[in-house]
Amino acid sequence: MKKLLASLLCVALCLTLSGCLVIEDTPSKVQGGAETSVKNSAQAKEDIYSLNESAVFDDLKFTATEIKQTNGTDFFTPEKGNVFVGVKFTVENISDEEQSVSSLLSFEGYVDDVKCDYSLSAACAFDEGTLDGSIAPGKKLVGWYALEVPNNWEEVEIDINANLFSSSPAKYVFKKGE
Repeated sequence: MKKLLASLLCVALCLTLSGCLVIEDTPSKVQGGAETSVKNSAQAKEDIYSLNESAVFDDLKFTATEIKQTNGTDFFTPEKGNVFVGVKFTVENISDEEQSVSSLLSFEGYVDDVKCDYSLSAACAFDEGTLDGSIAPGKKLVGWYALEVPNNWEEVEIDINANLFSSSPAKYVFKKGE
């Protein structure tokens, strides 16, 4: 009985301590070929990225290359009063090991400061696929992160974490009409 309690206590302690694990993978900003390194987390949180700017993490480089709004296709249409907004990203593996990217785990979307979940229907309305998969060293993944948003949206924010435990996301902000 004592061994069982000791084992349970060890498992509980390990799980508790694993929740404290935070990996500092602070992005640096690349615009026009010049890299600006972001030194601390507070500064990284203030750094805002836009089209054709790259957020460079330790293993992955994210670049937003296009933003598009659509009313969908034959089979995939938004609900009444909504539209689909997609941001096309190029993700480059700059490490020596295979890396994985997930639309659901690596990205968080906000529309006019309100949390907005990733929409598979919206993603299907854009060509070139989604941002899900494994990337071999030195290779790229190109795809869309897509949301279903109200017609009257003004701003879309997409926060990207290169890994699940990162505490410093890259914040991309896009205003309607830009």
